[in-house]
Amino acid sequence: MRKNVDIKVGYGCNNDCFHCVIADKRRDLIKQGKPINRTTKEVFKLIDYAENEGADSIVLTGGEITIRKDCFEIVEYASKKNFRGINMQTNGRMFFYKEFAQRMAQYKKISFTIALHSADAKHHDRVTGAKGSFEQTLQGIKNLKEAGVGNRVGLKVVISKRNVATLPELVKIGNELRVGSINIAFPHAMGNARLNFFDCVPKYSEIAKYVDETIKVSNELNQHIDFEAIPLCYLEGNEHVASEFRLSDHTILQDMDHTDENYTKTRKYFAKKKGPQCKECKYFLICEGPWKDYVDGYGFEDLKPVKGEYISNISDLKRQIN
Repeated sequence: MRKNVDIKVGYGCNNDCFHCVIADKRRDLIKQGKPINRTTKEVFKLIDYAENEGADSIVLTGGEITIRKDCFEIVEYASKKNFRGINMQTNGRMFFYKEFAQRMAQYKKISFTIALHSADAKHHDRVTGAKGSFEQTLQGIKNLKEAGVGNRVGLKVVISKRNVATLPELVKIGNELRVGSINIAFPHAMGNARLNFFDCVPKYSEIAKYVDETIKVSNELNQHIDFEAIPLCYLEGNEHVASEFRLSDHTILQDMDHTDENYTKTRKYFAKKKGPQCKECKYFLICEGPWKDYVDGYGFEDLKPVKGEYISNISDLKRQIN
């Protein structure tokens, strides 16, 4: 079984994204006069914990790890452990500085998931709340590629009403940058996304044509993409792009305020919710359904059961896809 430990190093960030799921936690800690970031020793302790748990991989995320003064200390420490891989989730802005990118590229175990939320500066900067962030992130990716990271760079896109129409063009940009993969995630309405729910979170029916067009473009370019938290009824015939089929079997989430010993289980059975019509869908047994917070806002009316024999497990679906 593949085991992954997701380590939040803190909530400090140089962006203030429209959809940020931890923004409320950061604000609460600031109001309480408490630290918004873990200390170096605390992060080291969690890395040790992951190794002792026999984790295959870890994720270093935040907030934004690259703006920490101890960023390279953390990376150096993690790289000496026996993990198969280390993924850094980042907005990539610090890689705008060539020396920073070149130094980070030397760590061969690390892959980079870089947030790029639109194909143009106007929409991206509106999402991040940081003027100039698009240009910095774009150049940061180029600097990493020039430093020799190869396919260890992927993009992370969070869908919102502000950027969904640009998704097909964003895939083209990712392809031009020669990124290894592009993960496109439906927003989890927590933090800023909850605060901005009806301005941020679209209905599935509103994004369906953009999802289809994005898949079409990715197929034409032979660019690997996947969609996260999109019910399978909106991916009929393209089930292979559902990221849930490739996620770790067991993820331990080390958040600032709690530890979830089995976030994979929490995500599947507690954070998502299926509608009554889902029982009539051939994907019922393998689809996770929408986030509960989506249902709280929009209900189940957009879910459309797909007729056919039940697919009883993911292995059967994978055989059909292949």
